Amino acid sequence: MLVFIKLGGSLITDKDIPNVARIEIITQLGIEIKNAIFSKPDINLLIGHGSGSFGHSAAVENDVKSGINSPKDWHGFQKVWWAARQLNQIVTNTFNSLGLPVISLPASAALISNEKEIIQWNIEPIKSCLKNHLIPLIFGDVVFDHKLGATILSTEDLFSFLAPKLHPDQILLAGKEKGVYRNFQNNQLLIEKITPKTYPLISQEISTSTSTDVTGGMASKVSSMLKLIEKESGISIQIFSAENPGNLNKALFGECVGTILSYD
Repeated sequence: MLVFIKLGGSLITDKDIPNVARIEIITQLGIEIKNAIFSKPDINLLIGHGSGSFGHSAAVENDVKSGINSPKDWHGFQKVWWAARQLNQIVTNTFNSLGLPVISLPASAALISNEKEIIQWNIEPIKSCLKNHLIPLIFGDVVFDHKLGATILSTEDLFSFLAPKLHPDQILLAGKEKGVYRNFQNNQLLIEKITPKTYPLISQEISTSTSTDVTGGMASKVSSMLKLIEKESGISIQIFSAENPGNLNKALFGECVGTILSYD
């Protein structure tokens, strides 16, 4: 069984204060992942994480996502890369200290896009990790782009490319919110299930994030995952809060603790 897990930037950082990691939450998540692996030795995991207040704050300041137009922009590209890398090192160090066999594989070192579409990515190291029961760790990152010079891809962008090639059984998007709301600003009317057929009826009611998020927030997350489901109809995707201890573990064992996205 293969499961993709995304640890959202709003979950593992304070998204409203630049460069502040929530170490206790990261540790809690690592413990839950370790417990799941112990209970289900046949499970394979690929973990991704957002950049939260590290990468997003630097990205807004340097406007890398829209492309590179000057030498100053390339220095901004490096600053965003460095910020995202710092958070990834914190996650890597924390998980390693818990005994999780993570291998960090940054997209910036192996991926090329063209107008934000991935056209080349050597995923053999990811496959080798999974084959040998190691945990590949990826994250939202800056990447080189043929048309734009450079841009930023979210963890969902990376999952969308990898899923048709690795065929995960489940994708878990663990964030701070309890799921997808019809009225996100007021945290009311949690939606239990979304399909490609029902999404057009509610899409206007799902707002983007209230914090700085250059990769689009909740609306973008739902839209990109539904497009993936239309290609890989057997995948079950869940958006949920992992702030409450035990929720990630429950989701890994198939329990619904948020909003389910599925083909039907």
